Amino acid sequence: MSQGFDWQALYPQGVDRAYEPPRKYIWQFLEETARKYPEKPALLFNDLTVPYGRLWNRVRISASVLRSRGFARGKRSDRVMLVLPNCPEFVVHYYAALRADMVVVAVNPKLTRDELLPLIIDTEPRAAFVHVDCAGEFEAARVAAHVREPKVFYVRSGNEFKPGRGDSSVLPQVLGEPEPSQSRTDLDVAVLQYTSGTTGGLKAAMISHRNLVANAEQNNQWFGWTERDVILGALPLYHTWGMCCVMNAAIAAGATIALIEEFNAARVVEEIENHAVSVAYGSGTMFQRLLDSAGEGASDAFASLRYVKAGAMLIDRTLNERWANAVPDVPMINGYGLTEASPEVTNNPPGRVRPGTVGLPLPGTDLRLCHPETPGTPVEPGQEGEIQVRGPQVMLGYWSEPAATRMAILPGGWLRTGDIGAFDSEGYLRIVDRLKDLIKFRGNSIAPGEVEKLLLTHPGVREACVVGMPDAGDGEVPVAFVVLKEGAPLDVTDLPDFLEPHLAPFKRPRRFHIVHQIPKNHVGKPLRRVLREMPEPSGRGPA
Repeated sequence: MSQGFDWQALYPQGVDRAYEPPRKYIWQFLEETARKYPEKPALLFNDLTVPYGRLWNRVRISASVLRSRGFARGKRSDRVMLVLPNCPEFVVHYYAALRADMVVVAVNPKLTRDELLPLIIDTEPRAAFVHVDCAGEFEAARVAAHVREPKVFYVRSGNEFKPGRGDSSVLPQVLGEPEPSQSRTDLDVAVLQYTSGTTGGLKAAMISHRNLVANAEQNNQWFGWTERDVILGALPLYHTWGMCCVMNAAIAAGATIALIEEFNAARVVEEIENHAVSVAYGSGTMFQRLLDSAGEGASDAFASLRYVKAGAMLIDRTLNERWANAVPDVPMINGYGLTEASPEVTNNPPGRVRPGTVGLPLPGTDLRLCHPETPGTPVEPGQEGEIQVRGPQVMLGYWSEPAATRMAILPGGWLRTGDIGAFDSEGYLRIVDRLKDLIKFRGNSIAPGEVEKLLLTHPGVREACVVGMPDAGDGEVPVAFVVLKEGAPLDVTDLPDFLEPHLAPFKRPRRFHIVHQIPKNHVGKPLRRVLREMPEPSGRGPA
C-alpha cells in the first residue's frame, strides 16, 4: 500500500521496495560470515578482539552444551533467559540458544528481584545465562518464583575468550552438535521481547527468525553496510533495536562491532576514535551527551563516521541542528520503529534526509494512517492518524496474550502502533505523538509532544516532559516536569507567560516542576508512567 506516494523513486540507489526475506534462521548469518571471513574481527571489547571464526566456534560449543543438557529435544519452545550486559558472551549465548532450537528471552541486567520475578513466571525458562553481577537478584527472583528451573550458567564479561578457554572444533561433535530441527522453520519464535506494547501493559512480543532476518537485511540494504564497516555497539543488545539493528545487521554484513558494556560518553568518544567507527546508532539523549563530551573537538572526534542514526524520541530539529553545526560532514538520520516490528519500520534515505521526519517505509513494508477510533478506516490524505504497519518484520503476536494480539494486529496483518503520524507531500512520515499518551482535559485532547517542543525553546530549559496527572475536578490535567540548563536560575515562574502566546488555554500545563532528570528507559524514551505515578512535588520548586 503506497498511500499514493512514489516511495520507490526516493529510495537509495539499488534498493527495491519489493522485498521478501530468505527462508533461513537468524544464526545462519553468523555461520555464513564466519566461513567467509574467519580471521576478520567480529567483536572489539575492551582490549579483546574476537575474530568471526573463533566466535562461531564458541557458539557451536555453547549450542552443543545446551543440547547435551536435554534442552529443546522434542520440544518447540524451550526458553533461555539472557540476563547480560553488552559483552561477547551475550553474542555467543544468543546465537547458541537459537542454533539449539531454543527461544531467547533477553532482559535488562539491571532489573531487580521484583522486576525479574514476573518474567520468570511468565516465560518459565529452562536455562539462563546470568552475569555474576546480577546473580543475587536473579537467584532471589528464581526462588520467589517457586521453580526448580532454570539451569543457571553464570557469566563474566569477556571470560569466554580468555586464554586457556579452548576452542577445539572437536568438542561440538563429541557433545552432539545440533542441526536445524526438521520440525522448526523460520516462522517459529526466535525471541520473546518484553515491551509495554501497543496496547499498554508489560507483555512479550513473539519475534520469529523470519522477522529478525528481514529487519537485518532491510537495514543493510537501506544503508549499504559491508564488511568494511565498524558499528558502535552502545545500544543494549537485550533490547530489540540493539539486538537486530546493531548485532544481527552487523554480523549479516560481516562488519565489526565495537561493543560498549555500559554507556559513558567520554569512553564512547574514545572508542569511536580508536576503532574508526563508521556507524553509530543511539537515542537522542546519547548523542546529546556525546556532543557535550566531545565539545569543540566534535568534528575531529567523529570524523570516521559516515552517518549516525538517532531514534527513540519524538523528532524535532533541535538535536539535528546541533549535530549538523558540530559535525557538518556526518549526517544525522532519523528513523522509526517499535519492538513489535523487530523493530525498524522507516528510515530517512541517506542521500535524501528530511529533518523533522522519520523517513520512508523500508523495503517490503506498507504503511497506512487510520482513525484511532475506527482503526480499519484510513484517514483522508493530509490528515493525521494512527500509524499502522504491514511487512515481514511484524511480530507473530504477544506471548500467551491472544486478546492483546487481536487488538494489536488487525485483519490483513496490519500492526497498530499506537503512534500518531502524518505524511508530508512526498510521503515522508512525521511522528506527532503517542496515542496512549494523549491527555484528556475537560473533553479536549492534548498532545504532550506539542507542549514539550515549545518548552524546549525556552532558553533555560534542557529537557521537558508533560504528563496527565489525576485531578478530582477535571479527571486529568497537564503537568510539566522540566530539567534546567546549567547556570539557569532555579525558577520557572515565567514559563506560563512564555507558553501563553503559543498555546490555546486548555493545552497549557496547570503546574510546573523542576526536576534533576527525566526518568527514561534503556533506549532513552521518557517514562511518563513513572512521573505520573510518583508523588507530585508541592508548589513549583525543585523535585
